[in-house]
Amino acid sequence: MPITPIHIMAAVPVKVLAPKYFSLVWFSIVNILIDLEVIFYYFTTGLPSHKFFHSIMGVSVIGFGCFIISLGLKHKKMASFLGCIIGAYSHHIMDYFYHNWGTYGMY
Repeated sequence: MPITPIHIMAAVPVKVLAPKYFSLVWFSIVNILIDLEVIFYYFTTGLPSHKFFHSIMGVSVIGFGCFIISLGLKHKKMASFLGCIIGAYSHHIMDYFYHNWGTYGMY
């Protein structure tokens, strides 16, 4: 997806269906952090490149890293875990389909 708000809007139905078990805040933080990579490359190279933090390893680092931070902030464990992990991997999946099947050559 080209912008983070589209990723975040995709999580709203999950939050409506399971409000106690899903953190939209942590879902959003994870998605914003992942897309900061694209903004960085856009301003430094002129190309919105998807590199390390858009790979399985990269989204895993951000997702689990945010979950560990959420534990230190004493948020609900299950809600923050699901928000972070679903946020990370759904971002990767949505970007994969968008960039590989939607607009060729952008990845």
